[in-house]
Amino acid sequence: MNTPHDFKHFVANRRHRTGRILVGVIAILGLALGACAQAQPVTGPVKPAPQPAPLRFVKGGNVSAWNVTDVARIFADAERLGLDTITVPVRMNMTAASGHDVTVDAVSLAFAKKVVASKPSYQYIIEPYPWIDHGNVPETDLNPLDKAAWFASWQAAVTSLAGHFPNAWGLYVASNLVKLEDQSASWISLVKHLRGVYHGKIIYRTQWWATAAWAPETVAAYQDKLANPLFGVVDVIAIAAYFELSEPIAPSVTDIKNALRATTVFNRQQDVYAEVMALNTRWHKPIFFGELSCPSLDFGAQNPWDPAVSTNHNAEIQKNYLTAYLETFAQDPNKFMGFSLFTIGHPTATTYELAPSAAAYIHAFTPKAP
Repeated sequence: MNTPHDFKHFVANRRHRTGRILVGVIAILGLALGACAQAQPVTGPVKPAPQPAPLRFVKGGNVSAWNVTDVARIFADAERLGLDTITVPVRMNMTAASGHDVTVDAVSLAFAKKVVASKPSYQYIIEPYPWIDHGNVPETDLNPLDKAAWFASWQAAVTSLAGHFPNAWGLYVASNLVKLEDQSASWISLVKHLRGVYHGKIIYRTQWWATAAWAPETVAAYQDKLANPLFGVVDVIAIAAYFELSEPIAPSVTDIKNALRATTVFNRQQDVYAEVMALNTRWHKPIFFGELSCPSLDFGAQNPWDPAVSTNHNAEIQKNYLTAYLETFAQDPNKFMGFSLFTIGHPTATTYELAPSAAAYIHAFTPKAP
């Protein structure tokens, strides 16, 4: 089992390395003109086109990839937080970030099956989790030299997972693979293949990003992300939401809400809300925060990806952080379909474990009706 130090290294490296209508339809009923020779036969009322069922809002948690033994801890956390969905990782063994061989870890797979079978009342998302060099290398470093060979191996592994979990609500095709996101054609081919063998929601998770007007290359990188056609073929666009928001030691809900519209870190003035929701507008797919939380430490909203951003415990910052996010985004579940907390079921205590006030807030949270 890896140590808390390994976990710190893993989480800290999640950071993305950059400097980085209502359309009205009006039916006009015209009167028959006297010049018409005959009236058209009455065929009965026209039935409206069927509308897609509204999405169920997701209150979820991500099981720690470090846990392959303790089922009870996972469900204890889920019940404490009032969750309805659990993301279960299955380790995808890889020897090096530059390699291309991918194998499904038998121990992790068996544990995931045990978790899913334990509580059928929960909704499950299965995450193929890059487990590089026994978990010592973060997934954000994955950059195989032979990308075609890696995609072939990855597709075989993910297809295998689909076969093991045919009734899972959702299946990730990837999460936080920042150095492979531009391989659009390969991702699209993978998704099309999975459509033939899996009938749940297919999800892709992108990593957080930073933009600043004074750094035009960051704006260009975001525009490239926004235009990536892979978002058009999945069912759900997920985001690891570790955006660097607010600089105060202990920001209020209002501070963080304002920062979601104009970040203060490095004076980037990034409009996180507008940039996130532009993905929904462009691709008409619901947005899902596949990882959401910050450490229960001072400056947690400044560097939410860092489990050791400070040595000072802060009992309220997570509640303020989550309140600001959810009050800003959770207005329409057809556009924003929910969140998954990072992380639940970790073998040891971490700074991401929700403090009592944040846990109570999440347990009671229900989204506003659209």
